[in-house]
Amino acid sequence: MAESSPDRKHLRRDLKDALVRNLTLDFFNPEEVQAVLRDIDSFDPKLRQKILALCLSLSHASSSLVRNILGRIKEAEQHLSPGDTERWVTHAFDLLDAQGIDPVLRFVSLTDQESLRAFRSPEGLRLLEVAPLLETYLRGLSGREVKVAPAGESYTDTAVVYLPPFLSIFRERDRNFLLYKLLAAHRWAELVLNTLTPGRETLERLMKKPGVLVPDIGTFFSRFFPPDLAVDIYTLLEALRGEVFLRKELPGLMREADSLKAELLERREPRAALSEKSAFVEGLYRFYMTGGEEVTLPGPLRKISGRLTAVSRAEGPRESLETLLDLYATLRDLKGDYEPPGHSVFPGRIRPEAVSRRLRAERDARRKKLEGMVVKLLSMPEAEPRTHPPSETVTCERVPKPEGDYLVIKGKVIELDSELRELVEERGEIPGGVLVKGSDMGAARRCIVLKDDLLEGEGNGEERRGGLRYDEWDFRRGGYKKEWCSLYEYDIHPGHEPFVELTLRRYGGYVAVLRKKFELLKKEPKMLRRQRDGEDIDIDAVVEALSDMHAGLPPGEALFTRFSRQERNIAVLFLIDMSGSTKGWVNEAEKESLVLMCEALDSLGDRYAIYGFSGMTRTRCDYYRIKSFGEEYNETVRKRIAGILPKDYTRMGPPLRHSAKILERVEARTKLLITLSDGKPEDWDAYKGDYGIEDTRKALLEAKEKGIHSFCITIDKEAHSYLPHMYGESHYILIDEVRKLPGRITEIYRKLTT
Repeated sequence: MAESSPDRKHLRRDLKDALVRNLTLDFFNPEEVQAVLRDIDSFDPKLRQKILALCLSLSHASSSLVRNILGRIKEAEQHLSPGDTERWVTHAFDLLDAQGIDPVLRFVSLTDQESLRAFRSPEGLRLLEVAPLLETYLRGLSGREVKVAPAGESYTDTAVVYLPPFLSIFRERDRNFLLYKLLAAHRWAELVLNTLTPGRETLERLMKKPGVLVPDIGTFFSRFFPPDLAVDIYTLLEALRGEVFLRKELPGLMREADSLKAELLERREPRAALSEKSAFVEGLYRFYMTGGEEVTLPGPLRKISGRLTAVSRAEGPRESLETLLDLYATLRDLKGDYEPPGHSVFPGRIRPEAVSRRLRAERDARRKKLEGMVVKLLSMPEAEPRTHPPSETVTCERVPKPEGDYLVIKGKVIELDSELRELVEERGEIPGGVLVKGSDMGAARRCIVLKDDLLEGEGNGEERRGGLRYDEWDFRRGGYKKEWCSLYEYDIHPGHEPFVELTLRRYGGYVAVLRKKFELLKKEPKMLRRQRDGEDIDIDAVVEALSDMHAGLPPGEALFTRFSRQERNIAVLFLIDMSGSTKGWVNEAEKESLVLMCEALDSLGDRYAIYGFSGMTRTRCDYYRIKSFGEEYNETVRKRIAGILPKDYTRMGPPLRHSAKILERVEARTKLLITLSDGKPEDWDAYKGDYGIEDTRKALLEAKEKGIHSFCITIDKEAHSYLPHMYGESHYILIDEVRKLPGRITEIYRKLTT
């Protein structure tokens, strides 16, 4: 609930009184104090309370800092609106809380227009404001629900239309909204014209490589090098076709679009020193934007306008794909590398990999349905199909046709139509099943025919509905694979053996000593650095102050260290490797380590959570809850620890990102993410070597940006070859013998948190 006006006045008065008390200690002349208060009162009323609070915080260190900060705020205010100034002051406050006074002083010293640009609110239109209107617009065009979502560029994966989160190209909101509508209409045209789904037969015929499966355009374009050149050409060829289609279907919109396109082209920055490949794509873009009136294509490509006209009038995407292949063959011989034009708002861009992901997801859902139907049929008793009511009839029996395709499982024969056969082929195999021709079975066999209604229904299986999607970093292309991995949370199955009791019996004396050590941590003083007074000199602060003086900046005055008995405010998440390689002593040592940590932390009072991870491929990243932050260390948690068992592989990126997300929601001054692992990140698929290491490193950097400190405890003797790069030189430790892990983990934690 918002504060009432009297409450805000009381708060401001209290802040002002506290500030006056601090200023009076340094300013002997009351007029100096009043001058500071007058400066504060000169600011926008909405800013005063925040500025008062910032000044009060700084006054604890030095009253001279108050004058400094007020002068800097006045300078910034000349270039920023009140709302933007408030965000600027808030950022200064955030820096003070997180990093101390010196970073704040450096930040506020930069009040030129360029430095303040990041805090200026741009004029324009946010997608959030118009998304419902655009979804209604697309529903009217397509006759089905189409979701609109934000992305860096406009594209569609066939299910969602992605648009820029903010448009400020034009000063008028109406013009920006028109651009949103035009982008949405082009995405609709791509769906209607089968731009993204030319069909498997068409793609495989064009590739002219017998036996090579090309299920979608993602696979098709992955065979080009560089793929960006092929994708950009195809995008523009299909934009030409989409333009003709939209002028027939939406003539009013397209009339308005002409002036908008002309203005966009006029605003386009000239690209200097283009290679011949890049110059061709630039010419093709201008051909599209001007309707063929302005086009300059290099060398042998100058006379293709007639073919481009044929592309624009084609009924399907085949003409565009054939033209692409011909152009690409010619372009390969041109000089220079292809440099993509970078971000171009209009007409958007085709994203083959996104389409491929979406279509694979839909195929996966249908595969699950096929497997579910097979299981259902195999569990059915032998019975006459005619005895079932029509609504329950799922099978009928017939003699196999010689030309038919059949799946034989445990003696039962299931007839497959073309769609089901394709699903089986894409699946690769059905456990215990064999794909055969009817001519190979003989007329004596009977077969089961799956009814069409078993294939209908929702496309997403239960497992997919429960999954969380995470990006994955591909260091080779320097970008993320969006929503690439599916992570599923489970409660770990409790173990019934008395593992915790046996561990406590084994380490009984050590546990008692451990508890006493951790109880002492509550009383252990903490060294505070960068203090205005203290028992010792802070060497780092002195060196930084000297550097500031040489740079012409005011040196910091907090040059000492002192000890303080601050209340501990720590949250730690332990992430446990449950891959198959931990089988045996490693698994036992991990569980014993967790028992000792829980016993110790229970006496200390630090908040902690424990999760395990494993999985197989990006579609099944398993994340196991052993103890959440909100749970007590009780009998249920003890049984979950006992239930930790080796499982599959070690895809570390998704569980690290999910752990960071959990820690991000916890209020704590210090947040730790400690991983226990026996080896480098590796999965059943291509997630291994440099790829796995770089994605894991990126996930750790993302956590660091959220204020989370990561540390790894490993028993992998090869750890020195990759962990320094992943975690940093001082953020991991190698335990050379598994049996030492339980005894070392508690000592490592104590050192990390003091």
